Amino acid sequence: MILDSNKEKDISLSYTFNEREIKVLARLFRKNQAGLPLELEDFAFKIEQIIYNSMSIEEVETFYS
Repeated sequence: MILDSNKEKDISLSYTFNEREIKVLARLFRKNQAGLPLELEDFAFKIEQIIYNSMSIEEVETFYS
């Protein structure tokens, strides 16, 4: 078995985001998606999923406009 010594180990963080924080992060990630570091893409995707799962299509369109 070959171990990838370049792979970073996972670090766990326990934090509960409130609705306002999620919305601020979602807008920040959307506004800066072209310059978003690769390392944050999974996190940004999770935040966006929370937005899509908590709003109607119309609400999401309004939110991101």
